[in-house]
Amino acid sequence: MEPVYLRALELDDLERTYKWHNDPEMYRTLGGAFHYVSHVTEEEWLRKKVVSSPNEVNLAICLTENSLHIGNIYLRNIDWIARIGEVHLFIGEVGERSKGCGQAAIRLLVRYAFQDLGLMRAYGFIIGDNQPSIRMFEKCGWIVEGRLRNHTFKDGHFKDVIVMGICASDLPSESE
Repeated sequence: MEPVYLRALELDDLERTYKWHNDPEMYRTLGGAFHYVSHVTEEEWLRKKVVSSPNEVNLAICLTENSLHIGNIYLRNIDWIARIGEVHLFIGEVGERSKGCGQAAIRLLVRYAFQDLGLMRAYGFIIGDNQPSIRMFEKCGWIVEGRLRNHTFKDGHFKDVIVMGICASDLPSESE
């Protein structure tokens, strides 16, 4: 049994997502730039993300033992012709990081993307010096597919971004 399960984001998640999106430390390892968001802005964002969309899936990562919402995982930029999607994730609860929850969430999302949605490939972008995230994705069977040099600006420096991916054919079959 996985230590986490995934569920749809809900409006009741607002206080947690507001706290996480205002945490500059969390954004040090994420691709996007940090900026403070107001409660109103966060509520507007969440209202958009809880509505069904044909091109993205926005999910909460919750602990199996107590249903605590500890982070989010997204499948975005879904291209139904190429059957690909881009994965984003973060563990917002500091005390739950480095416990295998992100790894479990990736496994669950990839299984959902390939088996239920019929996608053939998932990919993601990771800041080049974020070795823990790169290792986490590799443990889930993802491979480094490329490097975008000086592709993002973090902490006053340009940094490389690693492109990682996994294909449905990379996963072991259910009979193995």
